[in-house]
Amino acid sequence: MIRVSDITVYLKCPRMAYFMNKGNELVKDITLAYIEKIILKELALSYPDAPDNEDMVSFLDGELERLSDELRVIYRPELAGIDDELITDSISNVRAMLGNICPNLAGNRDFYAADPFNTGEVLQSGKFGLAGTPDKLVKINDEIIPSIIKTGNMPENGVWKSDRLQLTAYAILVEEMYGTIVERGFVEYARFGKVREVKLKRHERRKVLQVRDKIKKTMDGIMPEKPQDAPCEYCGFVDMCDVKSTLASRFF
Repeated sequence: MIRVSDITVYLKCPRMAYFMNKGNELVKDITLAYIEKIILKELALSYPDAPDNEDMVSFLDGELERLSDELRVIYRPELAGIDDELITDSISNVRAMLGNICPNLAGNRDFYAADPFNTGEVLQSGKFGLAGTPDKLVKINDEIIPSIIKTGNMPENGVWKSDRLQLTAYAILVEEMYGTIVERGFVEYARFGKVREVKLKRHERRKVLQVRDKIKKTMDGIMPEKPQDAPCEYCGFVDMCDVKSTLASRFF
């Protein structure tokens, strides 16, 4: 079963997907920026309640205080051995973002009014050999719509290509599991307090299935070519990646 997360990794660099499918674990450096991202993701789960508060900054500041106590419980393996000061500094950095986040939350009232639907449920498709867990499903009228939370930068317009394909993969899973048609999805850019709607397109559905097939080849032991823009500087597999390309890899 191929995970939706495998697709996002493959889009970042096919060789990362190859090494992970060979049983290698991608070890992440627990930096200040990494902790800020997991704090933003947890904080974004509280955004739906923020617009109902007269002082949204105070409300989210209270949520950050709660997270400062709960973060180690939620992310126990990742934060084991991490100094408390690093977490405190990360909380402070996110707190400084609230002044920019809160003015945008009011514009998302309609989205946040939608009821979360089976949040955290693992979706599986035996037909397509896919599995994954969207950050949430929301139900608007009769639509079941996937939504993902992103903690990095936001494009000037629309959403990043990788975000579109991730949503499309979740849409395929929702359609099979719930017998419905998914025509759109949402990306929540937590760092900015903005939600952007994505209209799903036919060529993106095709692309998801194509990437799925390419990942299957990596599972069969075929190493793909390394793209020119591969993020080698931040990759934990850079040492084992220094090998000659095989003739078979040219099919990628």
